[in-house]
Amino acid sequence: MAPFIKICGICSEGDLGQISALKPDAIGFIQWPKSKRHVDPEMVGSWETPEGIKRVGVFVCPTESELAHAAQYGRFDVLQVHKAPDHWKLDRDLFQGLEVWRALGPGELYHSESWFEYDRFLLDSYDPKTVGGTGETCDWEMAKTLVKVVEKPILLAGGLTPGNVAEAIAEVKPWGVDVSSGVEIEPGVKDIGKVKAFIEAARGA
Repeated sequence: MAPFIKICGICSEGDLGQISALKPDAIGFIQWPKSKRHVDPEMVGSWETPEGIKRVGVFVCPTESELAHAAQYGRFDVLQVHKAPDHWKLDRDLFQGLEVWRALGPGELYHSESWFEYDRFLLDSYDPKTVGGTGETCDWEMAKTLVKVVEKPILLAGGLTPGNVAEAIAEVKPWGVDVSSGVEIEPGVKDIGKVKAFIEAARGA
């Protein structure tokens, strides 16, 4: 079965249209104002995506009110949360019909006590100054172990490119893969040729 593919860090309607035409499974929009790839939820909400492509809002330490506002105006299908406190709870009744993904490093997930509170997990490399888009790979060996033992689907992120995604899939066997900086010309500007190559490599793995 081909892996789920998410292309993250979309910042323009032009990139969105071209990438949507390549039919990834999901497209991510950064909702963290400190990111170079930040896009307001109101802007995201004005953009259309084809049916069948999940719209993922990516958040860092959000409050429930921030999530609710963005979910409404960005028309997200998925809320992806980075750097949530260990015992962070989300009132799922407020977000019925939405998936909630937790993004964290392999070591964090390994020691986490919240495996069953989220619909999916995304394993990413860690940088104390930023979130995602670092171009650094995470620990594939630990990720491979987590894929086997965590009873939820796991996406692999961090440093993936058209050149290494097939190897990553073969080694880690994740449910899905996520890419941002690995298919960019510069932060927030996608190289459509690289996006196409990434999707083809992932689906051919």
